[in-house]
Parts: sequence; C-alpha cells; structure tokens
Amino acid sequence: MDIFDEIIRCMKEEATSSGNVFVRKKDLAEFMGTPIVTKPVQTKPAAPAPSPLPPIEIPEPEPVQEKPAPVSMPLPELSNMNWQELHQCAMQCTACPLAPTRTNVVFGCGSEQTELMFIGEGPGADEDAQGIPFVGKAGELLTKMIRAMKYDRSEVYIANIVKCRPPGNRNPSDDEAETCIPILKRQIELVKPKVIVLLGAVPLKYLMGKTGISRLRGNWMEYNGIQVMPTYHPAFLLRNPAAKADVWKDLQKVMAYLGKL
Repeated sequence: MDIFDEIIRCMKEEATSSGNVFVRKKDLAEFMGTPIVTKPVQTKPAAPAPSPLPPIEIPEPEPVQEKPAPVSMPLPELSNMNWQELHQCAMQCTACPLAPTRTNVVFGCGSEQTELMFIGEGPGADEDAQGIPFVGKAGELLTKMIRAMKYDRSEVYIANIVKCRPPGNRNPSDDEAETCIPILKRQIELVKPKVIVLLGAVPLKYLMGKTGISRLRGNWMEYNGIQVMPTYHPAFLLRNPAAKADVWKDLQKVMAYLGKL
C-alpha cells in the first residue's frame, strides 16, 4: 500500500469515528490534484497615467537683419553734370566712410541762380534727420543773419563741405572732405555766385587751403574769380554771443559789395 492509500484509509476511519474530517484545503487540493479556486481581491482600478504634455517648441530667434554697408565707389566725373545729375550722384554716393552712418544726404538748398552763397562744414543731427542744411539752432541764427543782409533764405544758396554727417558732429577728416568737396565745387560752378561767405574754419581750410579763422575773418579772398568772405560759424556765435559784432562787420562788407547798403 502506498502513501496515498494510507491517507485515504485514515480519513475514512476519522470520519467514521467522529463524523468530521479536518483537512487543510491546501493539503486536500494537492492531494486531489484540484486547483485552489479563490475569489479575486477587489482592488480599485489604477488611475490612468496622465498623458505626457506635448513638448514646448521654442522658436529659434530670427537672425537680426543688418543693413548691408554700401559698397564704396569713387565719385564719377562731375564736370559736365547738371543739377539733377549732380543731386542724384550725391544721393547715391558711397565714396567715403560717412555713407554707412548717415540718415540722409544733405545736398544743399536755396536758389540755384543767386549772387550769394553760404558754405558750412557739414550736417549735424538735425540736418541729417531732415536732409536740409542749417535747420537746427545754428540754422535759425544763420536765417537771421541772412535776413539782416536784406535777403530771404530762399534767395541764397546754402551748402556744406561734406554732404553726410560726421558721427558725433565732429569735424570731417581730411580724407572725407577731400573725397566730397568735388560735389561742392560743381555746385559753385552751377550757381555762379558773386560772393561766397565761408562759415568757420572748416570751409576756409578745405576750399581755400588756409587756416586761422580768427585771423583771416573779415578779409576778402578769391576763388576762381568769385569774392570770398570768411567769418565765424553760427554755432560759434551761439557759444560766444560777443562775436556777433565781428560777424556783422564781415557781413556788411558783403552787403556793400552786392549793393545792399
């Protein structure tokens, strides 16, 4: 008799004697070869995992579109240009380092056929913004000087040695002035004034090749048959109002020459 028969016999005897059989379910199942059936444990369903947030796309910054620097080109031959051609040439000029920093080319303004011409040094911030020479405080004073001479501003011609503003309102360099002055010289040829009034040391230096405005102001000079009167720049007069008396003497000489006295 094997072990399994012995177990069954014992169980029968215990059932006969007591009427109860105490067997662990596990043992009985193993014995009978019946799998244990247990009730499933009721558990709350797991919460669904949150959907992952979509990745945030950070756009790459667009590259800064820098204004390309104009290609430097020398001035063409100007001697045969008329007013329109000369103006267009100046508007497109890239012959010197002032071109990339300018807002506007300040060509000149006033009557293109006049007996009186004024020449300054170069545009300031106000002139660069508007494209017109002498429109700031110094320009207001120049307008008063012109009216005192019995002219209207529209009856004279006003220009500068350079047509583009030097950064920081500094004086133009030698290279800048020498590059730009052919445009001014052609303007003088087209205007054909009887008198040129030079305003300050810069036009005295680059048009006449002379220095010492304090020493030379009020003294007549000549440029290609045109009478030239150097005097102080209006900006200097704003800083030194006492010098207005000297400038008025210089302007009276011009007035006498032009028959305004």
